[in-house]
Amino acid sequence: MFSKLFIFLLVIFSLAVFTYGSGINYKQHTDIKRALVNHPEFIPTSEMANLSAGGFQNIIADSYWLSAVQYIGSNAIGSEYKAYLYSMLDLITDLNPYFTYPYQIGELLLPSYNERYENLSEEEIQKNTDQAIKIGLKGIEKNCDATKVEKAKKEYDLKKLWMDESYQNACRDPMIPYYLAYIYYWNLHDGAKSSEYYRIASTNSDAPTGARTMAAIMQGKSGDREKAIIMLLSIAESIGGEKESLCQQLSKELGESLLGAFSAHATLTGNGLRMIEFVRQDMVQKLEEQWVDPTNGQNVDNFCSTYLNKAVREMNLSYLEQADIRYLQDKKEHATVPTILLHDKYIDYNPIDFQQDAKNNQGIEYYYNIDTGNWDYRMGEMK
Repeated sequence: MFSKLFIFLLVIFSLAVFTYGSGINYKQHTDIKRALVNHPEFIPTSEMANLSAGGFQNIIADSYWLSAVQYIGSNAIGSEYKAYLYSMLDLITDLNPYFTYPYQIGELLLPSYNERYENLSEEEIQKNTDQAIKIGLKGIEKNCDATKVEKAKKEYDLKKLWMDESYQNACRDPMIPYYLAYIYYWNLHDGAKSSEYYRIASTNSDAPTGARTMAAIMQGKSGDREKAIIMLLSIAESIGGEKESLCQQLSKELGESLLGAFSAHATLTGNGLRMIEFVRQDMVQKLEEQWVDPTNGQNVDNFCSTYLNKAVREMNLSYLEQADIRYLQDKKEHATVPTILLHDKYIDYNPIDFQQDAKNNQGIEYYYNIDTGNWDYRMGEMK
């Protein structure tokens, strides 16, 4: 009982010293907090906030964070809160750089745009996106191991990121690089940068599982199909499970042969892709037979084949891109769909994506994406 009373008195005494020593009383702090919500243009500088914190920077950062939440809620209509959101989050993270939620909120809210209720110019949208990148990079700097970050950016063998301790848990909070990766692709169409930050996020044991797949997919979106293929095959090969040994073996053999072909700058051929597709389909059928649950007769998900399938998709896109380069040289324009390349004999095989829904006549189709300047895929009607 005595110890609890002593602790209570000590806390009260500490707060009194803080209020007196900082030169700012409770009423003044309340006025500042109210002004921060109603008039965010009066945001104090980091230097002023630190001087008045009296050693309680984390507590003041929490107070400003609550003000920021109120500010967002009070100006949600039309997203007017974006005008001062970056300045507020920058101040909060200056006071407490290890408080990770402000970085995430900045990454999520600043680059978002909905024309139904927002009226922003292209310059304003770009400014908000730049601020989101800036707050995300600040979060990386303050909450990640710089050495591990740089190693992850340069590593394309994804197995190392998850099995080698020198890469693991690069950041205190994997969501900071995860959201940053999203911004780089969806707002800036930079697949290479997006892949880098998905790789950094994937080093964490508590990262979203999709970070691993997205690291490989975004590498393909950047136009670097070869690295994307090897990354996806390395995921497939690394997935354990006795019944998945067939998929792992195929992924390993395919990866080893493709590494040699890529090193020699070999061109993918229609016959080669036909053979790979035949083996892939045969493997998937055998795996589906092995993975039937005897209790209900339902197929169990086979994760290895998921990544192998995506690797084959990237091979198909690479095959089409190689043909389209020749088409562009001759026709001075890009082919828009594979059937054009087939008709004009730039390819002798029209690759069909593994993801097809015959029942609903829907499936993934390949096409040339004029926005990114690369071949891509989308859902469409089966032809």
